[in-house]
Amino acid sequence: MAHDCGCNHTAPMTLDVRDMEPRIRHPKIFETFDALAPGSAFVLVNDHDPKPLFYQFEAERKGTFRWRYLEEGPEVWRVEIGKAPAAIASDDTVGDVAHRHAGALEVLKAMGINHCCGAGLTLREAAASAGVPLDALLDALRDAQKTPA
Repeated sequence: MAHDCGCNHTAPMTLDVRDMEPRIRHPKIFETFDALAPGSAFVLVNDHDPKPLFYQFEAERKGTFRWRYLEEGPEVWRVEIGKAPAAIASDDTVGDVAHRHAGALEVLKAMGINHCCGAGLTLREAAASAGVPLDALLDALRDAQKTPA
């Protein structure tokens, strides 16, 4: 379900592996990750800290994933695992960029672009509406992406 702001962002799906046989957990998790669209995520629910899985992701998918603990035990661990977003382009919508790219919201605000009311606009349209050079907007968004959150 998309947000009221008009973006295409949806809540991440949940993959609960607590009742799965241990031997099929990691393959199922990687299958779920590989099926994600760039910038999307799922929430892993587990009965123990999935730190070994994090190291497996580091070894097998380095630079392509995001990992964020939502709940850390002692009985349930919830981790949001996301696929890194695709490069920012002028035909991306403001809403999608704001949701999928770290630091984008701050850049949009600083350049006078409303991420809520203007969520359906492409970056090209939003830049023109705000009187901001498109190249300056794209450069700032790409620079923000390179900065660790």
